[in-house]
Formats: sequence, C-alpha cells, structure tokens
Amino acid sequence: MRKLMLCLAVAVTVTGTTAHAADVGFNVGVSIGNVPRIYAPAPPYAPPPVVIEQRPEFVQPAELGFYAAVGVPYDLFYVSGRYYLSRGNVWYSAPYYNGPWVTARYQTLPWGLRRYPFERIRYYRDMEYRRSCDHDGPQWGRYITPDQEWRERRRHDQRQWKEARRWEKEYRKHDRERWHDDDDDDD
Repeated sequence: MRKLMLCLAVAVTVTGTTAHAADVGFNVGVSIGNVPRIYAPAPPYAPPPVVIEQRPEFVQPAELGFYAAVGVPYDLFYVSGRYYLSRGNVWYSAPYYNGPWVTARYQTLPWGLRRYPFERIRYYRDMEYRRSCDHDGPQWGRYITPDQEWRERRRHDQRQWKEARRWEKEYRKHDRERWHDDDDDDD
C-alpha cells in the first residue's frame, strides 16, 4: 500500500508539472545573411507656415476683376470674400488674410484665378500698382484693403435701403390721402 501511494504521488506530481510546462516551445532556425530592414518613408516636405503680420493692401486691376495683394512676399488674392495664396504650385485658401490656411485644389479655385496664367496676373497686378503710385492713388485704380471695400459697400446698401424706405413711406402717405379724398367725395 505504501508503494501504491508513492507511485500515485509521483504520477500526480509528474502530470501536474507537465500541465504547467505546456507553453514552453523550442525553435530551430538557420539564417544566411541579415534580414533586410524596412524603413518608413520620409515625411512629405511641408513649407514653413505662412505668416502675414500686417493687413496687406490690394489693387484691383480692371483686367482681372479681383484683388491682388501688393507689398507682401506671397502671391495673395482676394476673391468673393475669401483669400487665396499660391506658394510652390500649391494653392491655399482662408477666410482671413492671416489664416487659418487650408489646401485648395485647383478645380475649386474661382474662375478668375484659373482664367489667366500666373505670369499674366502678376503683370496686371504690377502694372496697376505702378499706375496707382504714379497718379497718387485711387483715382486710377482701387488701392484699398478688402475690409474698406466691404464697409463702403455696406454704407452704400444702407443708403439705398433708407432711400427705399423713405420713398415707400412717401408712397403710403400719398396713397392714404388719395383714398381719404375719395371717401370725402361720397358725402
């Protein structure tokens, strides 16, 4: 009985240890040469951010129909309430002159910017700037910031609205008098 118990204890101990050692592996491999290293591609070139500290001034060449900035080191344009900037064959657009700039695809640019070759736009911009400088400013061309244009347009719209209200009031007044006169004739 003692031998049986001893054999049983050895059997339990051996089976218990094999259950814990089941996750042990053994591997044999033969390598000839080094494994080639895989390198991640270099990140794409990102130009330094565009910084325009001072509000730029614009000219509006009649040939182009939109504003082109003067006095800034970038090709900056103002078209339909948005700013567009060309830099290294990449177009950017922003709601404000100092950003935030987002990449714009060529197909999404306004027609005026796509209509002319870039050299032609620069030529018209420079010609208009020289013309406005030679003749002391805006009598020959617009040399303003787009905010000034917006204010001028708003003032003009307000004046037109007030004038329309005044005429409407006048019309109602005469209309009332006419109907009032017709009522007096019946008596």
